[in-house]
Amino acid sequence: MLRMLRRALRPVRLRIPARRFTAGIAELPPTAREALGSDVTAGEAIAYNRVLVATATAVALYRSGYTLPVPDDDLDDAVRALDFPHSVPSAETRASIRSTLAVLDADYTVTVTR
Repeated sequence: MLRMLRRALRPVRLRIPARRFTAGIAELPPTAREALGSDVTAGEAIAYNRVLVATATAVALYRSGYTLPVPDDDLDDAVRALDFPHSVPSAETRASIRSTLAVLDADYTVTVTR
């Protein structure tokens, strides 16, 4: 019983398998309309889709060994390489990618396994 409690109290580690960064790594999550419903506002849809692209891009970059700082051109290339429909890299998307990379890098429970 004590062993089970100790196991439950250990910090959980998120393991992300390492893969080379190539186009098409990330599968597309649901769109804003699919995730939030048909009454989603334009602002909510834009924010949701921007964070969706940024998070998927940041995870793909992190898996490939990228850490901050990352130049704008590299972030733009990564967004385009993942081939998100209707996605045009913007300053807001780049900022969101960088913030997600910072969180992944700072969280000791997230490790990339090789």
